[in-house]
Amino acid sequence: MPEVLRTVIAVDKSLEPGAVANVSAIVMGQLARLEPGIYADDVRDRAGVLHAGIRFNTVVLSGRTGHLAQLVEAASAQGLRPVVFTSEGRTLSNSFDTYRALVTDASPAELGICAVGVTGEDTAVRALTKRFSVYRG
Repeated sequence: MPEVLRTVIAVDKSLEPGAVANVSAIVMGQLARLEPGIYADDVRDRAGVLHAGIRFNTVVLSGRTGHLAQLVEAASAQGLRPVVFTSEGRTLSNSFDTYRALVTDASPAELGICAVGVTGEDTAVRALTKRFSVYRG
């Protein structure tokens, strides 16, 4: 694992704030499975309450749909493992088998990418995402 990681979740700028929160949570969950070092082991306060143990910067950015697809390609070309979520996926509440079948039978371009997550070395991820803006809600 690199010394300093950066996690970016880039979302389609046309998404409403509630949708941004939803797709960001979904993408971050999958990124954490791919890169367990994003989170530290349990971090608890004096009362024993569990706190989020995020170890590295995580930023939500926004951009155009075409830029999301380009981010997937560029990150993959650099050996990173981007995670995507699609507009179609957003419509399939609690229908995982349908979602899996839909994704398996299509290309990313056919699925309408609405969010991309990337974790990697800080400067590399910054370079990949410089055309995106910080999400402002």
